[in-house]
Amino acid sequence: MSTTPPAPPPGPPSAPPPGPPSAPPPAAAPGAAPPKSGGSNIWLILFIVAGVLFVGALIFAIISFTGKSSAEDDKDKAQKELASTKNELGTSQGAGQILGNLVTTGAKSADDLKACTDSARTVQNQAIDVLNQKQAGSDVNSQIDGLNAAIDQNTSLCNTSQQSYQAFVDALNKLQSK
Repeated sequence: MSTTPPAPPPGPPSAPPPGPPSAPPPAAAPGAAPPKSGGSNIWLILFIVAGVLFVGALIFAIISFTGKSSAEDDKDKAQKELASTKNELGTSQGAGQILGNLVTTGAKSADDLKACTDSARTVQNQAIDVLNQKQAGSDVNSQIDGLNAAIDQNTSLCNTSQQSYQAFVDALNKLQSK
């Protein structure tokens, strides 16, 4: 029990179904221009060209903006580096002045300390001479005035040395605090 219709017999194709024949396209009016079949294609081409130009302009604008931003960033970076270098230079100059002051103060302190030490050696030698002469039974009264003058001079030089040393310590503390 098959419900499928029988296959058509082999041979030439069958004719179109019966019915009214299809109508030919309407004829153009006499003297009228034939319709343009490519008219809509021009608008499509113009639209594509405009789109390509727009995309090109957009890409150019993005590249130009990015380039300016990069150049401005480079300029800002260079200005920051210049400011940092100037700051370091100023700091170095300030440190150089402090170190120069420290060296000068240290040198003066050393000179004053040497003067104090040399003076103390002179006092020591004069005192030894006075003691030796006293032991020998000689009169030392004439040498006592010279010894007292040497002691006074030594005290003055050592006070100056103490002040120079304190100035050196102050300069050193100033350097350490920076």
